[in-house]
Amino acid sequence: MVSDLWRFPVKSFGGERGRRVFLGPFGFLGDRRCAVVDPADGQAMTARRSPRLLAYRARFDDPERGEGVTIETPGGDVMPWDDPALVTDITRELGREDVYPVEMVRSPMAIHDAAPVHVVTEASIRQMSDWLGDEVDRRRFRANVVVDTDDDSPFTEAAWPGHRIAFGDDAEIDVVIGTERCAVTTWDPDTVERDTRVLAAIATRRENFFGVYCRVSRPGWVAVGDPVRITT
Repeated sequence: MVSDLWRFPVKSFGGERGRRVFLGPFGFLGDRRCAVVDPADGQAMTARRSPRLLAYRARFDDPERGEGVTIETPGGDVMPWDDPALVTDITRELGREDVYPVEMVRSPMAIHDAAPVHVVTEASIRQMSDWLGDEVDRRRFRANVVVDTDDDSPFTEAAWPGHRIAFGDDAEIDVVIGTERCAVTTWDPDTVERDTRVLAAIATRRENFFGVYCRVSRPGWVAVGDPVRITT
């Protein structure tokens, strides 16, 4: 069953939880369409190298269509994603006043790392919490879909590459590869304080893989509570 859905209107910013989201050919509608860009090389900046980006929160003004992105800054100011004041704020937050200021861009297609959809399971998150002796915030993994499996065994998703996932009677995705984790998991989603225990546990116990990346094979609506079927 689909237990949780997330979209990230701006790459490496805090995301928005959804109840029912349309899955298009290139991922969930509006997911990671906007990004902070370093004009020195034209590349999208990520929380791997600029973790303070995680302190910004992004939400859709029109969640159904994935349009109209509003940002809340670490200081509590609220503004549209394309407000010049946001560029000034991010440039200051990242300590880049003496170098190139950042730019905000919106791409015709989503700006993903490896594949358009990222899936983890509730059982794997619970196992991670058990290993650490402390509840692990699922937002550290920045997944689009969290699945509650029937057998409650952790890391069953590790066997899913090469298989297809069907959500309800509508959308389907093909599992491509396991998700190799990075330093983003070490940053608290609220405080942006660093805790390396999560990444260390994944590295030592799971060979640094947690979750799976997928591509879309059949667009359609996905909702919390939808049944999930793993097919060949």
